[in-house]
Amino acid sequence: MNWQKEAINDLRCHEKRKAAMESLADEIRELRSRTYGSSAPAADAVPVQGGTSTAEGRWIAAIDELERKKEAYRITKRQVEAVERGLAALDEQQREILDSFFINRVQGHVSALAEKYHVEQSRVYQMKDQAVRNFTLARYGVAEI
Repeated sequence: MNWQKEAINDLRCHEKRKAAMESLADEIRELRSRTYGSSAPAADAVPVQGGTSTAEGRWIAAIDELERKKEAYRITKRQVEAVERGLAALDEQQREILDSFFINRVQGHVSALAEKYHVEQSRVYQMKDQAVRNFTLARYGVAEI
């Protein structure tokens, strides 16, 4: 496994995962209110001809969907927290470099970083490579295999 590629992918997906957490939290709240709120189907509805009632079927489906969304939220939260811990292990300069290259990339990021740190653009790429190695080590415990 190429750990550095995994780390870069984690960084590129970081903001999207944070947005997904917000979206999933909203969906979970909505599903909870629909499933367990006052507008939820009556649990004592009796089917007319055996089997389950359609209301009961919808209720079971809603509970299943709620559980799947909760699991997706837990997984996404773990991924976001792992990236946050990896970034926290870096110094401010390395965090800013990774943010500019992978998390919130904008046009001209290399030039802006070179100007800010008073270095050549080639040095910015070297700094980026070092920041990726350090992040990979902090995130996965290995930098290269």
